[in-house]
Amino acid sequence: MTNGTSRNNALLEKIRQANGGRSLFASAICFCGAMAMLGFANMLCRFGLNIDLTYLLPWMIGGTVLWLFVPPLILWLWTGTPSGKR
Repeated sequence: MTNGTSRNNALLEKIRQANGGRSLFASAICFCGAMAMLGFANMLCRFGLNIDLTYLLPWMIGGTVLWLFVPPLILWLWTGTPSGKR
């Protein structure tokens, strides 16, 4: 039978892997870059392909926020550091 602590450590290790060692500042820089790319893609689709993708942008922004900021937040609450380093 496994111990609850070993399960917590395994979950914490998976969250560390998903975070990739990024700090909150690095996540914020990545978010700015992702928003710039989404903006350029939206402009290309709107003016180049005549396709309106504004209904998808909130979902893509939400996914980006979840991917970039939830793992550091969990690590910060769990370990005390956003990067999860010991």
